[in-house]
Amino acid sequence: MNLMELQIITSNWEYGAGKKGTSEGPQALLESLRSKGAEKLLQLPRIDVEQTVEYEDVETIQYPKLKRAKPLIEHQERFANAIESSRGNLPFQLLLTGDHSNAIGGLAGFCRKGDSHKKGIIWIDAHLDLHSPYTTPSGNIHGMSVNTALDIDNKKSQVSEVDPDCEELWNIIKSLKKNHSIPPRNIVFLGIRSFEEPELKLVQNEEIKVIYAEEIHQKGIEWALQECEDYLKEVTDEWYVSFDVDSMDPTVSKGTGTPVKGGLSKKQAFTSLDYFTQHDKTRVLEITEINPSLDTEKPMANEVADLLIDLFE
Repeated sequence: MNLMELQIITSNWEYGAGKKGTSEGPQALLESLRSKGAEKLLQLPRIDVEQTVEYEDVETIQYPKLKRAKPLIEHQERFANAIESSRGNLPFQLLLTGDHSNAIGGLAGFCRKGDSHKKGIIWIDAHLDLHSPYTTPSGNIHGMSVNTALDIDNKKSQVSEVDPDCEELWNIIKSLKKNHSIPPRNIVFLGIRSFEEPELKLVQNEEIKVIYAEEIHQKGIEWALQECEDYLKEVTDEWYVSFDVDSMDPTVSKGTGTPVKGGLSKKQAFTSLDYFTQHDKTRVLEITEINPSLDTEKPMANEVADLLIDLFE
């Protein structure tokens, strides 16, 4: 990867998750890069999309199945606009974000330019994040991010009633990508090991490609990456790669809100990120869900900083 082709966009939105603290993640990561002398990365062009919501806006849960939807829409619209407007300036964007609901704005900005039916998503995560308000067990929107790009509500597996106002807000969230949806065929999940039944049914009904963590441990990360390549190469031209730090095993990924045992090793994570950052179809790499409030010594930010230095310095 040529650093002259790279720009950084940060978003410290944290209210799509159930635990606070990820708003500090992008800055903690930048501070770790600074402490490690990663001057080339720190001197890259950067846009910071800051949270501007009022405290009461995010503390009032008006819609239990779509928590904090109104302020999320405002923030993710600004994030999507920043990504869309800068996409033509440099070919590769590195997104450093708070919680994984930032992928709503990230994917929206990615989808708006060009043919979204030729775009692909590679979701490196412990979780599927395929819920909608009709299926969510928690109402936390970071578990719905991929669904907003697909534009499939999964009402076949509905477990909750959704009132009209909530439904309207959900439709606004989905509309941030301006009707540029991504086909289920164009998605690959890597490292999955935690999901609910409605999400699994959606995967089965839409024949979405999932490579589970257990398969990676059995067959190797190189096998998984080749599977991904073979699956996407004929149907996609551009890729959005989203790396949730909880894709790694909790022995490595300690400072994150939803750790799950059995995840990727640091070496497997680096091999994956190296593969995708070097691939000519990758346009966006998102790093998300670092939560320094759960990680007082900040080893999580330091671990990811090491990965980024190895990739880009």
